[in-house]
Formats: sequence, C-alpha cells, structure tokens
Amino acid sequence: MSERGDLFIVAKNPDPTSKLPYLIALPLGPSPLVLKAADKWPRTSKVYCHRADAWPEDPEVLEEVPVRSCVRRGQAIDLVLDRSRENRS
Repeated sequence: MSERGDLFIVAKNPDPTSKLPYLIALPLGPSPLVLKAADKWPRTSKVYCHRADAWPEDPEVLEEVPVRSCVRRGQAIDLVLDRSRENRS
C-alpha cells in the first residue's frame, strides 16, 4: 500500500475462487486492516467480511475516500469518511 495518508480503499479481490469479490483497507495502526467483503461496504448494512491475508501488489482500485476517523472499540470499528453521503459505518 502506498503512503498517501488515511484512506478507505475498496478494490476488486484478485482471487477468482473467492466468494467475497471485494477487498477493503481500513487505516488502523501502522498498517491497514485488510478485509475481504461481499459488497462495497459501507453502502449497505450487514455486509459479511473477514480478514484477508494481505493487500495485493497491484489491485484494481474501485474507490479511495479520505478518512476523518477510524477507531477500534473492542471488536467494533467506528469509521467516518470524508464524503457528504454514506460517510458513517
């Protein structure tokens, strides 16, 4: 991942055998938390996701949005994006 600041990044999952077609990077700590997801989260509620092994070297990025706040509270993560609509999850 590049050093472009705190970004919420959605990319296509390069694994053709995965039932989770998206990868999501959340800026938590020194390295991002990478998740495989069933949908382009956080646009819909209750999207299934789980931790991915790593971020691919050259992903097909679908969206990059600046992050206002990304804080872990136990198992939950509070995320606020810097966009006018669909900014909280």
